[in-house]
Amino acid sequence: MMSRRWIPVLVLLLLVVVPDVAHACPVCFDPREENRAAYLATTAFMSLFPLGVVGGFGMWLRRRARELRGLPPEDETDTPEE
Repeated sequence: MMSRRWIPVLVLLLLVVVPDVAHACPVCFDPREENRAAYLATTAFMSLFPLGVVGGFGMWLRRRARELRGLPPEDETDTPEE
């Protein structure tokens, strides 16, 4: 019976010997410019959308904390006195 120590060695060997089997997706290697642009736009959206959601939640949380403490909204504290 094969010991479990050989499993990582076999996986590494397969990754080295057969790298062309696991392409990311067919769009990555498509020579047409419109498909490449769509792929890049989708990648940018999928990367930036979660950051926007987390940032928006942080802004909402900060605003809500200020309301609960009874402080004025930030835009009212930045205006100069007349």
